[in-house]
Amino acid sequence: MKKIIYIVTLLLTATLGYGQDPQFSQFYAAPLYLGPSMAGTANNTRVGINFRDQWPKLSGKFITYALSFDSYLSQFNSGVGLLLLRDNAGGGKLTTTQAGLNYSYRIKINREFSIQPGIQFLYYQRKINFSKLTFADQFFGDDVLNGTVESPPGDQSGHIDFSGSLLIFNKNTWLGATVDHIMKTSQTLQNDIRYTPMKLSVYGGVKFLMRKPFLNSDEQSLSFAFNYRNQALMQQLDMGVYYNKLPFMIGLWYRGIPIIHGTNTKDAISISGGLMIKNFTFTYSYDLTISSLISSTGGAHEVALIYVFDQNTGSRSKRKMESVPCPKF
Repeated sequence: MKKIIYIVTLLLTATLGYGQDPQFSQFYAAPLYLGPSMAGTANNTRVGINFRDQWPKLSGKFITYALSFDSYLSQFNSGVGLLLLRDNAGGGKLTTTQAGLNYSYRIKINREFSIQPGIQFLYYQRKINFSKLTFADQFFGDDVLNGTVESPPGDQSGHIDFSGSLLIFNKNTWLGATVDHIMKTSQTLQNDIRYTPMKLSVYGGVKFLMRKPFLNSDEQSLSFAFNYRNQALMQQLDMGVYYNKLPFMIGLWYRGIPIIHGTNTKDAISISGGLMIKNFTFTYSYDLTISSLISSTGGAHEVALIYVFDQNTGSRSKRKMESVPCPKF
């Protein structure tokens, strides 16, 4: 029990001190959270729900929910979207809520490549539930007293924030970059631990067609991808592969490949599977912890539900429209 309390306290302290963002293993199933340039990349209207239960064996587990909506406006070459996210850290001791509006614009560079810059405006709020915290003066031997003389500061902070991203792609490759929490460049906010530090994400990959769709046969492909993130003192590189043979998908990722000599960033092996039935997609993934916490966490479970609406799919503009080749699962 004491070991669990220590781990939870350590994790909560790190979260409060450095304010790292929650993350999804199935980040392509949470496209608007990956970057505002992903708004409209389905070339139709899309609705998604994401749920992540991280380290369920600990009393201080992390639960993250996300709801997204985005649509491509072909007459304006633009994508628009709405993202709502809620993260409960340390068993609800620290909660983060985000509500963001996304906009992207697609530009055709030449016959092969397109770029899609995007921007997100959001309201960001963090709240601490001090009633769930235990302070040093409450420990009396093996007992925990109810009262404390500690006088906690304000329990929440909220502010307007924004993110920017850029995505470049052709029919087989894609490369994107996102900068989140750009408001942190303000000198007023730089030293305020209530505000999450800036985050840089770089992601991309390549898709190999093993069989093109023909008559009644579906596409079969293999995709290699990566996702790098840098935030405060944290750097993490994830690399993986997806195999798609509709209506099924399987994926394998290594989370936390060491990129700086002498650092131990290994996190987990993520195994995922998905099923696509018409316009509806369901995916599940499990993160097998491979760090020193392997016996204490219980890994992580993640579920994503996505529905893409058919709108004018038979129109000439839709048939000719370029598509981002990143995994649709």
